[in-house]
Amino acid sequence: MSRRRALGLAAFFAAVAGIVGGNRVPTHSVAQESGTKVPFDHAIHAGQYDMPCLGCHVYAASSPSAGLPSVRKCMGCHKFIAKDKPGVQALAALFEQGQPPRWVRVTRLPDFIYFSHRMHVRSKVACSDCHGEVKAMHMVVPAAQLTMGRCLGCHGERNATVDCIVCHK
Repeated sequence: MSRRRALGLAAFFAAVAGIVGGNRVPTHSVAQESGTKVPFDHAIHAGQYDMPCLGCHVYAASSPSAGLPSVRKCMGCHKFIAKDKPGVQALAALFEQGQPPRWVRVTRLPDFIYFSHRMHVRSKVACSDCHGEVKAMHMVVPAAQLTMGRCLGCHGERNATVDCIVCHK
């Protein structure tokens, strides 16, 4: 298939995806466990303390999913730091109970899309290219619509593949 035809089809399917799917989950980084809210502030962790994304989202470099840190990892610092704050106390209680927080999902792609964080990390795509300046966000919200057109534009700029089968199951 010619590149021009592929881009034309991509534009059509991007319009359709905008109508039937997309990442319309306006949420934030708060874990909820049995009614207990455990706030997570990226502006403090990633911003003020300059913690790298891959420090907590450890699976992003090796798998399709970015993953989330374990409560054990969080408590590695929080047994000493900010332990008097209600959110940290709620997290500590979950840790003592052996319960992981259930984090609220921020981004959701349609089921027919395959996305690999690993491939994007390997290609040196900055996390902020898709997720925005999370370092400045107290509560993370989707920074941009992750549409087919946006992804194809980025792939075009980087001379990455635009073969349908790479992203579509």
